[in-house]
Amino acid sequence: MAFANESIPAWWWADRSGAEVSKSVATSSRMKNVVSGTCGGITLVAMGHPFDTIKVKLQCQSMMTNPGRLPLYTSAMDCLRKTTAMEGFNGLYKGVASPLAGQMLFNACLFMTHDEIKLSLVERNGGAALSTAQKFQAGAMTGAVVSLIESPTDLFKSKMQLQSAGNSTTQYASTLECAKAIVGKAGIRGMYQGLGGTVLRNTLSNGLFFGIYDVTRSRLEVDGQRTTSSLFSAGATAGFACTICAYPFDVVKSSLQADSLHKYQRNYRGVIDCATKIYARQGWRAFTQGLGPSLIRGAPGGGLLVVTVETVRSMIGDLM
Repeated sequence: MAFANESIPAWWWADRSGAEVSKSVATSSRMKNVVSGTCGGITLVAMGHPFDTIKVKLQCQSMMTNPGRLPLYTSAMDCLRKTTAMEGFNGLYKGVASPLAGQMLFNACLFMTHDEIKLSLVERNGGAALSTAQKFQAGAMTGAVVSLIESPTDLFKSKMQLQSAGNSTTQYASTLECAKAIVGKAGIRGMYQGLGGTVLRNTLSNGLFFGIYDVTRSRLEVDGQRTTSSLFSAGATAGFACTICAYPFDVVKSSLQADSLHKYQRNYRGVIDCATKIYARQGWRAFTQGLGPSLIRGAPGGGLLVVTVETVRSMIGDLM
């Protein structure tokens, strides 16, 4: 299947050339981003949530294990075996409701925001195409903005995933109950526990993902056409690279979110304090715990995400 190159929507060029722009055309372009991003989010969660569960448990196991005791999990495979033995296969999808709803909203906003930021940068260029640096800049700006949406859903997911690990005793029957409990104990601000870590991770991760994806996709195009294989390859390459580079920030983010809901009972005062204490306790290897399952999720997940998004965009375009 081939996809036409639609980096800059036609309605934007029409507007800047002085022609009358139909608001319905602009709206339909944004609707494509919302619908395709939503479908991409569903695909990503369905494929990647079990790997994310293992990743989060490995990242945060030092907080879930009593001092002086051996780590609960010795490897990703050990974590997989123990999780399925204690909780069944469904344990790998614990907390899935939050990222499912969150990723649907997150990816809808992600691709719409990314397009709007790219258009703004093109306008600043006087209509000239984005430079490579600006492609990375657009992704980074997008990551910072959408962190406000992702941070709460990521927090609910993490709390659900970790509640049966080690010595954690707080139990939530559902993601909704978890959200209500967090808001009840810490208010609306409690939903944004670890926001600093989320912003840092997303700014770097999305800057790399969209920058590498745009550059790689352009180089893989044949006569201005994108094939399914070229889209998947570009998305997988971007997913692999951004996962590796942003992973230490992801470890810090997960640790901040796994901390106590009560401000004065927390182990970490912020991003820098968290990173410093993790390094002091476990060394640099702590920032790679769970990287294996995260890469398994990140590379094919990135490919599946962009293929789903572009396929749905193309289908909507055919219907219209």
